[in-house]
Amino acid sequence: MTRVRTLAVASLLPLLALPLTTAPAAGDDSSGDDPAKGVSRAASLAVLRAGTMVGSSFVPAPKAVPERAQAATINVSYSGFSQSARAAFQRAVNTWEPLLASSVPITVDATFQPSSPGNLGSAAPSFIWRDFRNAPQPNTWYVDAIANKRAGRQLDPAADIVAKFNSSRSDWYFGTGAPPNNRYDFESVVLHELGHGLGFLGLATVSSGQGSIRVSGFPSGYDRFTENGGGTRLTTFADPSTQLANQLTSNSVFFDSPKVRNANGGKTARLYAPASWQQGSSYSHLNETTYGPGNRNSLMTPFLNDAEAIRTPGPIVRAVFGSTGW
Repeated sequence: MTRVRTLAVASLLPLLALPLTTAPAAGDDSSGDDPAKGVSRAASLAVLRAGTMVGSSFVPAPKAVPERAQAATINVSYSGFSQSARAAFQRAVNTWEPLLASSVPITVDATFQPSSPGNLGSAAPSFIWRDFRNAPQPNTWYVDAIANKRAGRQLDPAADIVAKFNSSRSDWYFGTGAPPNNRYDFESVVLHELGHGLGFLGLATVSSGQGSIRVSGFPSGYDRFTENGGGTRLTTFADPSTQLANQLTSNSVFFDSPKVRNANGGKTARLYAPASWQQGSSYSHLNETTYGPGNRNSLMTPFLNDAEAIRTPGPIVRAVFGSTGW
């Protein structure tokens, strides 16, 4: 099994939102003495910024779901959070837990600290892993939480998700109702960032006109389901290549699996793939135009506006998770 340290998948929510995308970390794969542990590598940053669209919207939390025998437990280590910020964070945790199933607790290292103007937050898995015991697919990277779930144990003592939120902002809303104008909903930001750490994340990147969708020669579980508008899997293009870069910046990239089609009225899910590659934003978000404010699938889009609250992952995100190892 192989583990790779992730550089962190980050979602920054400033005054203009950009979707997330990871860039491969440099360095060799690392593996432990236990061959069942696989290979790991660090993951990289994904960025989300807050949008400036006018008008409020509110998508409520999901209705109570049936009790699961192994509903996930998410344990958070907080640093710098006020009581109101912790309460909003915990509500996001409470939303995610019953939607996931794992016998291994998911650990989160959360920090509330100053950041660049406009940034709301960032998050990433500590590592991506491949070829661990009970991996969904061989030669495929998975985030910490999925790898731990499948292996049945904590593969590395580091936190499964590292999340940071901007304490410099004075426009947070920590309440339970609809946020007022000129306030950004903290609970929605936490839900979004946890979503990236839990696996809504691809490995694609574009640099110097060359596109890549692999780290150390292997794609992730997410990458294996991405395709262009003609239905051709992105993993079939030469990597790295100009052709793959063109696909990743075509504004025509989709996530396609039977579960996603079932959750999306028989259609594939459109991803954010603007003509100009936005590192940390492109490819690892749903398309904002397709799933705009008020849409129940809008949590994992690249923009969060003030007075906008999205308190549910939505059926497409849950289907993506079901397709990629959860």
